[in-house]
Amino acid sequence: MRTLTTDRATRIGTVLESIITLSRALATPRATPFGDAVLTRTQLEILFILARAAEPVTPGRLAATVKVTPGAITQTMDQLRDQRLVEQSSSDLDGRVRVWRLTDAAATQVAAFEAATVLRTAPWFAVLSADELDTLATLISRIEAA
Repeated sequence: MRTLTTDRATRIGTVLESIITLSRALATPRATPFGDAVLTRTQLEILFILARAAEPVTPGRLAATVKVTPGAITQTMDQLRDQRLVEQSSSDLDGRVRVWRLTDAAATQVAAFEAATVLRTAPWFAVLSADELDTLATLISRIEAA
């Protein structure tokens, strides 16, 4: 592991402080897209991953993306299915492979929630150009992938 200089550690601390502040502001309205449904952060993350996926997602890909075990994904997906938020089917490419997608109702709810959240948070990003937003998204993705 690389040794941190004091300067680099200070900069990382500043970034983390900003992320925590934004995260807290983002979570302030304790609403979820599903009204009274009580969902964990992992469950919400999975729902948003499925909402943004161009095609249904395998359990293995979900587990890798949210960094949990395949067993945890199975349990989590069963809970989401019990709430009628996701459905499982066979892959169109390989009938032996099981994939997950949002139910139509859940997809509509997630899209409305995301649109409202983007509208609510748009002023935070007003100081950034389109290129800067793209750069920010790229940098965050690089950190997530590390």
